[in-house]
Amino acid sequence: MQLSSDTISVLQNFASINPNVVLKPGQEIKTISEAKNILAEADIIEDFPQEIGIYDLFEFLSVHSLVEAPHLDFESNAIVIQSTGGGCKLPNKQTVKYYSAEPSILTTTDKNIDMPDPEVTLNLTSDVISRIKKAASVLGHTDISINGDSNGVSIKVFDPKDSSSNTYEFELGENPSGNTFSFVLNISNLKLIDGDYDVFVSAKGNVFVSKWVNTVKPVRYFIALEQSSTFNV
Repeated sequence: MQLSSDTISVLQNFASINPNVVLKPGQEIKTISEAKNILAEADIIEDFPQEIGIYDLFEFLSVHSLVEAPHLDFESNAIVIQSTGGGCKLPNKQTVKYYSAEPSILTTTDKNIDMPDPEVTLNLTSDVISRIKKAASVLGHTDISINGDSNGVSIKVFDPKDSSSNTYEFELGENPSGNTFSFVLNISNLKLIDGDYDVFVSAKGNVFVSKWVNTVKPVRYFIALEQSSTFNV
């Protein structure tokens, strides 16, 4: 098996959410953050033949990059990475035997989130997401809110602990839902692969769930909202 560039990009992104990962048989990769507030899943073209745990995904990807045209073979307790893939120009074959970790000691999930029908749906372009992250960095704030009322929908970077602090707001347009809301997220939880996203937010009772779906790549994120979020209050 050879890992595609798209799958490597997914693994690099997932490593930023949690360096632990358990690769399950099949064509889907999942990860969950240590705090259990981010769950990510992606469909891939490769079909992993067995379950294998990786304790440090950053290290595994670095090891993978050591080998030219790397090809992966799966053993019961290791991944053998060797330069037998197409196009290898080295005179001598390279081989790395990368031992797996026991899945039971890793932070992983088999959970499938049953997303309720969303009360709010919007599209956020990569440009908007980039601007929001930059504004948060410049202002030194960690929180953003997606706000909706009769005037429309906007995203604001702010400090929830200081009402007099500087803010940055980006207007997104009309509010077709007709609802009034303030969905608060920690900017550090937006560990997304670059791209445009369809965002769905369900606000049933006191439970707020957001789903971020990349419009081009088959990757999805479920990101917890902060308890200070409100809906039709």
